[in-house]
This record gives sequence, structure tokens and C-alpha cells, in this order.
Amino acid sequence: MPSGASSNVRVYAHDPFPILFRKGLGSKVWDVDDNEYVDLLSSYGSVVLGHSHPAIVGAISEQIRNGTMLGTTTELEVEVSKKIQSAVPSAEMVSFANTGTESTMEAIRIARAFTGCDKILKFEGHYHGHHDYVLFSVESPSVVAGLEQAPSKLAYYPGIPDGISRTVVIAQWNDPASLEKVLKRNANDLAAIITEPVMGSAGIIPPKDDYLKNMRELADKYDVLLIFDEVLTGFRIALGGAQEFYGVKPDIACYAKALGGGTPIAAVAGRRDVMGMIGPGKIGYGGTYNGNSLCLAAANATLDQLLKNDGAVFRHMHLTGAEIVEGLRDLMARYDLGGIVQGIGPMFQLYFTEAKRILNYRHTLQSDLQKFRDFRNLMLRRGVYLHPDGTERMMITAAHDRSDVERVLSAAEDSFRELRKEN
Repeated sequence: MPSGASSNVRVYAHDPFPILFRKGLGSKVWDVDDNEYVDLLSSYGSVVLGHSHPAIVGAISEQIRNGTMLGTTTELEVEVSKKIQSAVPSAEMVSFANTGTESTMEAIRIARAFTGCDKILKFEGHYHGHHDYVLFSVESPSVVAGLEQAPSKLAYYPGIPDGISRTVVIAQWNDPASLEKVLKRNANDLAAIITEPVMGSAGIIPPKDDYLKNMRELADKYDVLLIFDEVLTGFRIALGGAQEFYGVKPDIACYAKALGGGTPIAAVAGRRDVMGMIGPGKIGYGGTYNGNSLCLAAANATLDQLLKNDGAVFRHMHLTGAEIVEGLRDLMARYDLGGIVQGIGPMFQLYFTEAKRILNYRHTLQSDLQKFRDFRNLMLRRGVYLHPDGTERMMITAAHDRSDVERVLSAAEDSFRELRKEN
């Protein structure tokens, strides 16, 4: 395998080498040497209920006996669609895909076909999957990043045709004034704004007060569609995702990760007049594995658990996340390490920085990513797993409990103490 894995993020920044997991159960994972870790990677947020949740295992086992994939629309597909519709404020219609990458790719095609315009606006530092249309300015090294109010447009990788760059416009996140300037310049041929409602590709960067509301108003003012990439926030920070949490409805929303409870499924949901344009002879939308029964069964079981007891699982994750965040903040202050912790409920990140708040991608460039990596390796030795890249994030699940909080904070105190001695 190139680089030894099927995804770059699994090898990038790992020092001295990636850890190979053997199994996961609840909030814990075990590596091939049978070392146990509290898991703060949580499969990049996919296992929202924890690893090997019995309801998901049971649903998958039952569906296997009836066929993993039947090749037609099924009653289960309709059932899961209705549950998503009941949970998500903007979901007047729903269609399934397999990955977050596919969901944003489809959403952009739908927006372009519906509006008749080619350009999309995305934000510097936001990641929307692995297709060419969104792989611009995911990272922007300071020497070539351009002005903060007018970021340079930079292809993330080689292999992206130059012509595609003409269909993408870059703006700065969390700055409504600069967003309006970009919209005003490009309104005549702009199909949509695509955004992470909570930025999760440079740690965790919540929107400023009323920022999403302002974005919604600007999208309406300049007659462009608004796409929320809720791959991280959907079915995690609230049952209805960020649009419920912040009270702002997009025209189209994209889901994956938590929706499948650890299986590969995604969804595109949105306004009836927009989504209703999908169909033969209209907007194309397809995939052999779209709506496959195995993943629908897992999604159905996941949604049932999330719907239980009036959203009790979300209250639990927010409280557990808050305990870890506040504990980390107190420890960083106690050991005078110069840093902050910020996030929303079950998703958060620690930054070694003198800044009081991280508001956009460029602010993360001022944090000490090497110190974060050192901290991560110290945590690893103490049985807590988190990604070594400080621009990723820590994520907890419904399975994390008080004992996990205590174990994480105990490991963090020992790690901070050792880090303080080394620095």
C-alpha cells in the first residue's frame, strides 16, 4: 500500500509509526500488542455510540441473513429517510450515498444544476472530502497564503486540473464583512456557499455569534444556495446537527460519519424544490452501493438510539465533553503551558498557543503543533489515544463515561507535568 495505508491521514505525523488497532469496544480500543487505550479518535467521529454497540451489531447481524445488498429501493431506505427528515430541520427530501466525499460532491452538482451557475465559495482551511471541486486552500502555508481578507486559492494536492480552480472562490471563515465582499464580486455566477457550520479541519473552531445567521442572510441576499457540510456535526452536537444547535437552516446539508454508527453511509438532504430536481433526465445522482441494506440497518439502529429518551445521549456527550474540556483547561493553567481548549460538546481540541481564541485557519498556524505531538505521545504512553496532528480533533462517544474522564485527565496531568519539565 502506498505509504502503508489506504488514507494519508492514517500515516501523516505519526511518530515513530502508526498504531495498529485490533479491536474496539465502547470507549476503548486495543492494539495488536493488546495495549488498551481510551479512544479520543473515535474513528474520526464515526462511532457516535462507541465501538461495537450491541444495537448496531444486532441490526447488522440480522440484515446479513436477509442480504447485504439487494439492488433496489427497500422499505428500510424509506424508513431511515423518514427518521432523518423528522430529525433534521431542512430535510424535506433525503438521498443516500456512501461517504462524506460523495455527499458534498453530489450536493455541489445539485446546486450547480439547480442554479445554472458554476462557481462555489468555500472557506480557507475547510475540508469537504476528497474530490477535486473542494480540494483548494484546505491548507495554506503562510508564505503563499495571501492576505487574510483575500486568501490565495491553492490546490491541496498535485493532480487537480487547473481548470477546476476557476470554479472555486475562497473566503475567510468567521468574517461576515469579507464574505460579503467575495459574494458581491462573484454573485452573478456563484451557485452555492459550502461550509462546515463548526470548522473541524483545523481543530475545532465554532462560528462566532450570529455568524451562521449572517451567512444565511447573505446567501439569500445574493441568491446563492447554502450548503452545510454536517459530516462532523450531524447527529453529534444535536439530533438535528448544527442547524438545530444554531437555529440556521441551509438549503442542502451533507451527512456521513455518525449517521452510520461506524458503517459507510452518507446522505444529502434539503429543500424539496432543490432535491426534487434529482431524477432521470434531470440532475444525475447515482451509485451502486447507495442505500445498501447493511449500512441502512446500522444507520437505522443508530438513529433509534439517538432518538431515545428525548435526546439523552446528546446531553450525556455534551456533559462528558465539557468535563474533559474544563479539566484540560484547568491543568494547562496549573502547569502554565500556554494554551487553550475549545470545542462544542463531544468534539474539541487543545492548542498550544498564546491566543485567547482560535477564530479561523490562520490562527492555528500560530499554535505549536510539535508541542501538541509531544503531548499526544505522552498521552499514548499513558493509555489515551488521540490523533498526533493538532489540526485534527478529539471526539468522544455516548460510551465515554466518568471513568474515562478521570483516566483522560489523570493521563493529561502526568503528561503536562512531564512536558513542563522538558520545556
